[in-house]
Amino acid sequence: MEEAEQSRYVAQLKAEFDSCDTTATGFLDQDELTALCRKLQLDAHLPPLLHTLLGGRSYARVNFQEFKEGFVSVLSRSLDFSTSEDDSSYLEPVVPEEVKPKFVKGAKRYGRRSRPDADPLTRDSEDSSLSRAEAADSSPGGVRRAKLRRSTSLESVESLKSDDEAGSQKPDFQSKGTSSIASSTGQEEVEEGGMPGGGGGGGGGGHVLTALCDHLGLQQLNTQELDSLLRKLDAGLDGRVSIRDFQKVLCGSAPISCSTPIRASLSLLEECSVRSTSPSLLTATVGQRVLSRLDDGSGCTSPERVIALWTEEGIRNSRDILQTLDFPLEERLSLADLTLALDNELLVGGNGLQQAALISYKNELQVVAEQACCERDKVRADLDLANQRNLKLVREVDDRHVTTETLNQSRIRELEQDFRDRLASLRSQSEQENEAQLQLAERERCSLQDELRLLRAQEAELQEDLCSVTQENSRLEDELSVVKLKLTEAQSSVNKLHRDMDQLLQHKVTLQTQQQTHNNRHTSTYTHQQTHINIHTNDELSSELLKSQKRDRKSRRSAGDANDATALSWTEPHTVNTVLDSVVSGPGVSIQTELALEQLKHNHNQELQQLHIQLDTQVNYYERSLELMRQSMEVERKDIAQVFKLEISELEENKAQAEQQVKQLKETLEKLQTEIQHGGGGGWGSEQERRVQWERAELEQNFAREIGNLVHKLSAEKDQLEAELQLKLDQEVMLVRLEEVRSENGALQERLSVLQQEVQNLEDDVAKKRRKLDETQREHERSREEEERLIRENSRCREEVLVLSSRNLQLSNDNAELSARLRGDQESVRMLQERLATVSKEQEEERATVRELVLFTPDPVHNWCCLLCLKRDAARADSALGLLHVQQAARQQQAGDGRQVEQLQRLLLEGQRRSQTLEDTLKLQAQQSSVMQEQYEKAAASLRQRTEDLETKLNGVRSVLQEKVQQLKDQLTKNAKSSSLLKDVYVENAQLMAALQVTEQRQKKAEKKNVALEEKVGALNKLLREIVPAALAT
Repeated sequence: MEEAEQSRYVAQLKAEFDSCDTTATGFLDQDELTALCRKLQLDAHLPPLLHTLLGGRSYARVNFQEFKEGFVSVLSRSLDFSTSEDDSSYLEPVVPEEVKPKFVKGAKRYGRRSRPDADPLTRDSEDSSLSRAEAADSSPGGVRRAKLRRSTSLESVESLKSDDEAGSQKPDFQSKGTSSIASSTGQEEVEEGGMPGGGGGGGGGGHVLTALCDHLGLQQLNTQELDSLLRKLDAGLDGRVSIRDFQKVLCGSAPISCSTPIRASLSLLEECSVRSTSPSLLTATVGQRVLSRLDDGSGCTSPERVIALWTEEGIRNSRDILQTLDFPLEERLSLADLTLALDNELLVGGNGLQQAALISYKNELQVVAEQACCERDKVRADLDLANQRNLKLVREVDDRHVTTETLNQSRIRELEQDFRDRLASLRSQSEQENEAQLQLAERERCSLQDELRLLRAQEAELQEDLCSVTQENSRLEDELSVVKLKLTEAQSSVNKLHRDMDQLLQHKVTLQTQQQTHNNRHTSTYTHQQTHINIHTNDELSSELLKSQKRDRKSRRSAGDANDATALSWTEPHTVNTVLDSVVSGPGVSIQTELALEQLKHNHNQELQQLHIQLDTQVNYYERSLELMRQSMEVERKDIAQVFKLEISELEENKAQAEQQVKQLKETLEKLQTEIQHGGGGGWGSEQERRVQWERAELEQNFAREIGNLVHKLSAEKDQLEAELQLKLDQEVMLVRLEEVRSENGALQERLSVLQQEVQNLEDDVAKKRRKLDETQREHERSREEEERLIRENSRCREEVLVLSSRNLQLSNDNAELSARLRGDQESVRMLQERLATVSKEQEEERATVRELVLFTPDPVHNWCCLLCLKRDAARADSALGLLHVQQAARQQQAGDGRQVEQLQRLLLEGQRRSQTLEDTLKLQAQQSSVMQEQYEKAAASLRQRTEDLETKLNGVRSVLQEKVQQLKDQLTKNAKSSSLLKDVYVENAQLMAALQVTEQRQKKAEKKNVALEEKVGALNKLLREIVPAALAT
């Protein structure tokens, strides 16, 4: 129950301790300790408790075990008491004056706490001394009060034993007859009471006699009795009384003829003998009273139990003996009174048989005393050895705990230093590798930049070639415009010729209608042919222009593809380098991290090799593509130049043909003019001439209008085609960019999914490590609880050892008391032997006297005296026999004490073996806990390092993800802008398509008009062919 209650209190204290532990580490700092003390209402003990726990270190932290030990030590120092948990008789001190303890062990202190009182105890003056003694011995309250008046330490018991030993040696049994016990008792009481007397001659005055009577319990004597006693004793009338005379008066009041004490006349002497420090014969040999095993705690027992005990021992007249000793059978029997009665009976008479029995018991008591002394010394030596061994074991356990803690701390510091060195070396190695990778990436970047500069230079060359081609196109367009101007000049000359012809026809309209009709037909046919030739020429020029635009578009598209491939070739290693930097940036510490780094390095090297191979292939491909583009551009340029040359030659031929036609027309007009001039007389009518002029003017207007429309339509178509070409080029560029953005988005999404998967894997790994760390912490907590349980068991064993030590100390004290009693018994035996020798001597003298009397005076009176002497001898023999029985009971009691000592020794040995077993178990548990602590610390350090690595990697991956997300956001905004621009381009394209359809419709209408114009020109030519022969015929 006490252990359960103590465990409950410790659990409550642990709960309060944990409630103040805000960091959940099992340690408290100064502020948390202050809060805990205030919660426990220990404000008065706060400074010493903080000083005990923390010392001068304000930053130190304390666990629960250190707090509990400091808490107990501070409270044990602050409280002013020292009680034992197993001894209920240590209740309170007699006097408040304290002395230094005799022995101190931890929180236990052994010895007196106060000095003994030298003043004699007094009784109440109204009651008789016998009734007060019987009441004090028979009532349990009196027993408790007597126990409460005793001292609370072992030193007080030792002082009482020394007093008993000193008192047991004081009485001098040299008196004769039945007055010896009374005289010795009265003499000691008187001498003891006469110690305060003033005279050195052994006398005292009236006030001294009064004080002595008060001390001896004679308060019932009145003043007259005291005055008569003083006058009787003061023979010299000087006011002084001799102690010996006072002793004789007191001893002379006792009768001599009866062997049993008379209670009515000797109540004062019995009272004095009960309270006196000089014990009687039985109290000196067997203790304070006989039959102590029948004592129920009140100092009394029932007569039936005494009678039953004596009957078991073979005494048949037990009831008669009690009645002879004047003890009623109906009331409870006081063991102290029974002891005093038996003591008086033993000292009354004796014979040779009693002397022999006493000598035998004396020898046996000496042997028993020697054995008890030897056993006591052996027990003391064993106890001292056990105490020394326990102290040594305690010191060894403490030293081993200290050495274990220091060794653990040193190992922890060495491991921390080793891990710090390894971490520093790994960091330096990773930094060197990062620098090497960065330098390698920088070199690759420089080489790629050089290649990019070369590609840009090639692109610049291609741009220059394209500019030259566009300049050539512009030159050709200029030449085309010049040709068109020449064509317009030719048309204007044709118009002029038509006007001249019209003037000539006006003169010959009436005369040469048929010839004019024939000429008109011929002119219309020629005009129709010329128009077809011009249309064919325009179609060829538009087709050539479309071909040149297509070639220009192909060249631009190939240049854009080269730029896109270059950008892609630059983007891929940059992405790989970014991923490599994000992977390498997290320094690894554990073996798994090193393996992962090696794997990443190997993968990175492979990726770099693949990228080098891809870059070489792409460079070779781009070089071949550029060479092919150069060749194709050269071929196209030559083709375009040849086409332009052919077109220019064709245009020149057309120009020559037009000039030839103009010349023919001029010749025809001249011929017509000459014919008209030669014809002279003949002519058309005015109506025909007006009709011909009107038709010719209409035809000329229509022809000029159609030529202007054709020129305008050609210029509009040229502008439209150029705008359409530029729009298509822009659309293709936008589509290429859109494809690039889509591919980049797909790659970024794939990379994002891969990074998310890596993050998920890292989080799973971190969760596993955390679960493992929690399990390790729980295992460490269980081991720590087991260690605390063992520590509590060890402390309990220490307490048991202390209890056994105190029990051994008590046993040693009991052995000392038994030794003192044994010495008292030996002294009693010696005195009994002397008494028996004296009695035997007296018996011999009396027998000799009786024999002489029988021989000389055969008187029945003398025979009756001899009979009385024989009866007295028989009584003495009986008393000696009773004494022998008492001594035998004392011997049996001492044998029982020896068995108890042996049992306690066995218990002590068993406790020592148990303590040794627990210490071995504690050592084993301490070793296991130290090993588990080292393993836990190693695992915790590796887990912490792994967690830090994973956190760094996770932070790196998160930063990369944030960057990629930001890039994706930017790319999405760009895509949104591109999509909006693409929508605008699509709208413009739709508008251009609508405009193109309108242009085609207009072209169709123009073609229809051309067809109608051609029909009209044919009709005019037909008319000219009809008119000219008629005119020529006339």
